Amino acid sequence: MEFNEYRQLDELDRQIAVLLQEKARMPFTRIADELGVTERTIRSRVAQMQEDGILSLVGVVNPIKVGLNVQTYIQVAVIPQRMEEVVSALKALDEVRWIVFTTGKYPLMLEVLTRDYDDLSEFLMNRLNRIESITSTQVITVLKKLKSRFNFIR
Repeated sequence: MEFNEYRQLDELDRQIAVLLQEKARMPFTRIADELGVTERTIRSRVAQMQEDGILSLVGVVNPIKVGLNVQTYIQVAVIPQRMEEVVSALKALDEVRWIVFTTGKYPLMLEVLTRDYDDLSEFLMNRLNRIESITSTQVITVLKKLKSRFNFIR
C-alpha cells in the first residue's frame, strides 16, 4: 500500500477495531461471538489491518507508573537549512518521546518525559540547548491531564 493510499474500513473491520481499541487483549473467539462471525474471519481481518498499517496491537506504558512524572511540550525554532541535522540530534535524545513538524514560528514540537523538574532542567540546559542550529524554544509543561485516550474509531 502506497503512503498516500488508504483503504476504507468496512463495517466488520470497524467493529473489530472498536473492540480491540477498548480491550486489545480480547480473545478473537469472543470478538467472533460478539460480531457473529468465525474466529478465522477475525484473525484474517486483524492480520490484514495490521499488514495495511491500520491496526497495531501494542502495549502502552503509563509514563507516571514508571517514574516519568513531568510531561513537557517544547516548541523548537531551527535554522531552516539545518532542520535535518537538528531532527537527527533530537531523535537521539532518550527523553524525547515524539517529534512533529508543524506550521508557524516553531516548526518542530517535541514531547519530553522526565522524572522530575530537576531532570527537565538538566535536559534543557545540558542537552537541548547544546544542539547547534536551534534558534529558540518555548517550553510548555503539563500541569494536569484533563483527557487522554487512544480511541480513534467510534
